[in-house]
Amino acid sequence: SSSSSSSSTGKWPKVFPSENKLNNLRVFLQRDRHLPYPPSAPLQKLPKTPSGAQVREPTNDQLYAIAIHQAIPFIGFGIMDNSILLLAGEAIDTTLGVTLGISTMCAAAIGNIISDVAGVGFGTIIEETVQIWATRIEKMSGGRLKLPPLPDFNMEQRALRSVRWSSQMGCAVGLTIGCVIGMFPLLFF
Repeated sequence: SSSSSSSSTGKWPKVFPSENKLNNLRVFLQRDRHLPYPPSAPLQKLPKTPSGAQVREPTNDQLYAIAIHQAIPFIGFGIMDNSILLLAGEAIDTTLGVTLGISTMCAAAIGNIISDVAGVGFGTIIEETVQIWATRIEKMSGGRLKLPPLPDFNMEQRALRSVRWSSQMGCAVGLTIGCVIGMFPLLFF
């Protein structure tokens, strides 16, 4: 039975794509992403390559490079997110809070919505700005200060738990640092 004849009768197909075709589709769909791992990566410690060999674990320097590359944009995001949240929440609290009688927590929630929407809108701008400043800092320091190169991992290496963990830890540390810096509006209230 072919999948087209079974789908025309409304039944589930009995023929499924091969694992190789699914892997090719995954590579195609991930080709333009700049993430160090695919979001749907399987949770295996040592995935196997199509030939069946185990994947080589990245070095600590490569894991550090991934964490740094993820952390730096998240510092910018944390600064922007927390500062907009505080400024919008305060403005909403002093205007709508008084006019409509909403609570401070409600004003904070509305400020969070505004901050999150701004984060989505400015995410790419933050990443581009970080890249521009990284290049400028490298030139100004004569090459003494520069980001480590992002490792060129294949799909199997991106799926490794150590790579995914380093990426997530970089995001978490960068976001935490950025949110602490983003609390600067509190100096003015």
